[in-house]
Amino acid sequence: MAGKDRGTELPHRIRGAAWTGPLWPVAPVIPVLSPELRQCMQAAVQAERAEAVAREQERAAGDRAVGDRAVGDRAAEPPRRVPPSTAAASEEAGPETSSPDNRTNGERTGAAAAEPERITGPVPEDEVTESPGSAVKPRPAARLKPVVKARTTAEREPAVRPQPGKPRRRAAGRLVVLGLALIVIGSLPAVAIKHFSRPPTAQAAARAAVRAQAAAWAAGQVSPDVTVSCDAVMCAALKAHGFPADKLVMLGPASPDPVPSDLVVETATVRALFGSSLAIAWAPAVLASFGSGPGVITVRVVAPHGAAAYQTSLNADLADRKRSGAALLNDSRITVSATARSQLVAGQADRRLLAALAALAGHQPVDIVQFGSLGPGASPGVPLRFADLAESVPAAHVDGAAYMRAAWAVLSGADPRIRPARAVSGTLQHQAVSGMLQRQTVLRVEFTAPSPLGKSGSGPS
Repeated sequence: MAGKDRGTELPHRIRGAAWTGPLWPVAPVIPVLSPELRQCMQAAVQAERAEAVAREQERAAGDRAVGDRAVGDRAAEPPRRVPPSTAAASEEAGPETSSPDNRTNGERTGAAAAEPERITGPVPEDEVTESPGSAVKPRPAARLKPVVKARTTAEREPAVRPQPGKPRRRAAGRLVVLGLALIVIGSLPAVAIKHFSRPPTAQAAARAAVRAQAAAWAAGQVSPDVTVSCDAVMCAALKAHGFPADKLVMLGPASPDPVPSDLVVETATVRALFGSSLAIAWAPAVLASFGSGPGVITVRVVAPHGAAAYQTSLNADLADRKRSGAALLNDSRITVSATARSQLVAGQADRRLLAALAALAGHQPVDIVQFGSLGPGASPGVPLRFADLAESVPAAHVDGAAYMRAAWAVLSGADPRIRPARAVSGTLQHQAVSGMLQRQTVLRVEFTAPSPLGKSGSGPS
């Protein structure tokens, strides 16, 4: 089918600067503890200190109870009999070398009751532990130590009382760990806010830029009469750039294969849905490609009858384009450059474009500079959809502006199937035979995508 008649001459194209995307300042976020969190930390530290003091008091009370029980045991101990040999040695030693064991049993008992001295070290052997009939060796009086009763299994080991002024390392370590844990917990909200409020990364900005390029190209080059399949994000971008919303088919997990549309915008999401069947089975031809790598976006032609049937139609259309191009070369009112001649011979120009130029030659002389297409990365064999015509044609006997108006009047009034979508005036730069760059004002006649295949001439313009 033919595209809609836009019927007005478009202004000169101005090449714009490349879109670089927004710049997002990234500022470091310093975690700040709220007053409630500080109060919770102080309360936790005070509770830990109170618990440490309570444990210390409990241990001190236990030590006092053990000491009192030891004093009672020593007071109830019967007088100890000193072996004669030991007593004699003590008497010979005299008062200067006498030990506390030289005192009477009563004195020892009273001293033990008054001063519950704690004695460490090995327990010396006495009469109770000696075997019957064994001899007791005399010991020097100065080295005699008070005898300590052997501790039974029923008795509890006295707790070791901490030295005064020595810090409790275990309690302090717990307080440090608790404080660090509270600081980490308090900083989690700040970290989460920083993460979720972080501006888009460079990779996300690049993907958005590629998506915007593809959407802008499709909105300007694809016929508004065709249906386009796309994922949700891409469909939203196409709609934002002015493509008709009622011509968009949103793809999802339940979408049929192939999709019921004329074109499909292949993104990473669409490739995940259909896999290799998209490019191999039912959308083999690429009209335009944007980006690279995993984020590449391609606009493909849907082949509802399969890739083989599409290639057959493309080959038949190529043969027909070669015949039409040869007919233009034999028209005396049409002048072509060397580049345009080779393109016509190869059958590269769109059939609608060839028919429109033949119709224009019936009213005005035509000078064809070149053919081309505005689809970057298009597949080989995809027809070229625009022609650059020289505005200054001496055979027309009018100036360039008058010739452009007359040519557009003929083209806009042609059959709807061969009516161009637009005509744009612009300037070309090319290298002359002498090697110098030359500028030439041209009238660019464009048709929209996709190009119809087959002799019937049906299809969107």
